[in-house]
Amino acid sequence: MNERSTNDFILPPIGFGMWDSFAQIVKDSGGQRLPPDPVRDASQLSELQQAIALGYRHFDTAEMYAAGHSETILGRGLIGHRRNDFIIATKVNAENLAHDNLLAACDRSLERLQTDYIDLYLIHWPNPEIPLAESFDALNHLVQVGKIRHIGVSNFNVPLLEQAVALSETPLATNQVYYSLLSRRPQQDGTLEFCRKNDIVLTAYAPLRGGVLTLDATVEIAGRLKATPAQVALNWLVRQPGVVTIPHSGNEQRQRENLEAVSLELTEADIRRLDSPGN
Repeated sequence: MNERSTNDFILPPIGFGMWDSFAQIVKDSGGQRLPPDPVRDASQLSELQQAIALGYRHFDTAEMYAAGHSETILGRGLIGHRRNDFIIATKVNAENLAHDNLLAACDRSLERLQTDYIDLYLIHWPNPEIPLAESFDALNHLVQVGKIRHIGVSNFNVPLLEQAVALSETPLATNQVYYSLLSRRPQQDGTLEFCRKNDIVLTAYAPLRGGVLTLDATVEIAGRLKATPAQVALNWLVRQPGVVTIPHSGNEQRQRENLEAVSLELTEADIRRLDSPGN
């Protein structure tokens, strides 16, 4: 179930999203941000080491997550491991999409991640106040000088994707969007179809958000297969051509189960039921 983009860039079907606990900023009663907590950092590093030991190789973060501290944790977590064994994906904030600001943001991310290149660098959210051509001029430059390997976007609709494809000097690797059994907008608005036609991998974030795990279909299918509802929901995503996903869990057993979701054997009846919006 590995999915390829046009430049032969492989994203594993299941990656590790570093939103959620990794993205929290702890503040005092007056609203001031507190310095990083060594105990909390140690717990998050332990989660990462668990994930690495289980076989996760694609880690997704962003400069927005915990004001960059999520990137710092990921950089620390990969110390002692072969850099080329991992795909680091991070995202630039919408307010940093002007040319020079984007270049500076990338340098800050590289420093926090303790690496000299980023495998996949994404525009986190589009910013209508900054021309997309200006942002892609910076992104193309970052590819040329080797600071990033591949360009991606996040939360882009079809008209924005059309612009991005035209502006990117290298094949656009991914569009990261909210997509799950309960959030099918990428199917409905043409985003998924456009990505497939243009060999852009669709990365589904927050695949288990909301009531996905309590849907009758996921619960009943999971019970019959002696699986978990999360595995059913994740398998439904990654069995679709051109789709990968990045769930998050700090629990070792759930991390393992999420990875193993790719091996679940759904029947054609199961797939039809899950495919139905009302499942």
